[in-house]
Amino acid sequence: MKLFFVLLLIISLVSNVKSLYDSSTSGGESENVLDLKRNISQLIEARGYPVENHQAITPDGYILSIQRIPAGRYQNNPNPYGSNGKPAVILQHGVEDIGTSWVIQENVYQSLGFILADNGFDVWINNVRGTTYSNSSIYFDPSSRDFWAFSFDQMAQYDLPTVLNLVLETTGNKKVGYAGHSQGTTMAFIAMSNQTIAEKINLFIALAPVVRVTHCESKLLDVLAEFNIDILFEVLGGKSFLADTPFLQKYLPIICKNKPIYCQNSLALIMGWDEANINNTRLPVYMAHEPGGTSVQNVAHWAQATKYGYQKFDYGVIGNLAHYGQATPPKYNISDFKVPVVVYSGGQDYLADPTDVNWLIPQLTSLVHWKNIPSYSHLDFVWAEDAYLQVYDEAVQYLIKYANT
Repeated sequence: MKLFFVLLLIISLVSNVKSLYDSSTSGGESENVLDLKRNISQLIEARGYPVENHQAITPDGYILSIQRIPAGRYQNNPNPYGSNGKPAVILQHGVEDIGTSWVIQENVYQSLGFILADNGFDVWINNVRGTTYSNSSIYFDPSSRDFWAFSFDQMAQYDLPTVLNLVLETTGNKKVGYAGHSQGTTMAFIAMSNQTIAEKINLFIALAPVVRVTHCESKLLDVLAEFNIDILFEVLGGKSFLADTPFLQKYLPIICKNKPIYCQNSLALIMGWDEANINNTRLPVYMAHEPGGTSVQNVAHWAQATKYGYQKFDYGVIGNLAHYGQATPPKYNISDFKVPVVVYSGGQDYLADPTDVNWLIPQLTSLVHWKNIPSYSHLDFVWAEDAYLQVYDEAVQYLIKYANT
């Protein structure tokens, strides 16, 4: 019965596609319509900002796609692909998301990537392994199972340090700021517990922080947590999970326009959400770029975390012995984290549940500031119409304050 429920939840993404497509109507080429087909670089350029496309190879061979906004609106970078003398900041998206969330809003003053660029920052947007933009490797083909053998363990161990080193090498800066949403915070709390990484970060902005998720209310993760990893891999394939495909790219915007409930339900599978703070007319654009793609192993890791807490991926006894030299996965220790951090959390967040956030906050000995927004759910931190008022304006001031520390 549980296996049937998992499959039912997943196929709900594309239910009634044909009838919705047939009933859709064409409109003029408004920005909303144009943004449906624009990639991240085109979204940035269409708003009048310069953009550079960079690549970096992780130590284990994954090729990361990174977009740089080196200057403010209608300005040019005086030294393309080199140092511009500005403080730099890395933006890291969450699970099943991609870098577009930092530049996706209808108005430029609503997107954190543009706000930072206009406030004098050199902005770097990273896309983690397995997403639409970072979907290749020098060792494995994406069609192989080996390519998808990763979770947020490897994103923290390899992806974050790789983009960090690229930014430091290109800009010549000694330190950078970092803002992460959801899984982007998980990566940071793990990676920045390493002193070598921590010394390169001047401030960490944590949006909807996800560390311990034992009180998470995600329906999908709760169901998946009941299965052994071998069964999950057999059912879900062991490769990509809800990957962005031409099929979804074509039909999800139509589904969202005609039947928003399908989009709401598909997002709610993992993280839950509500529409109270989101511009529904912009929803087709958001969903045209979602889901961003990840591995089955990563989703399985999140499911394990709801059951076992803040630890590395559990391969089972034999697999754990091979990977870790012990029968159980090593635990992560949040007390090792010492980077100055500003936290923003939501009272209606199903993934970064308030109970888990309240557990986290007292353990952050380097906490600079914490703001809880009672009405916010998980995606509001990147999609809410008023996020620039509730979060970004203040967060940017903290980044400015710490930029030269």
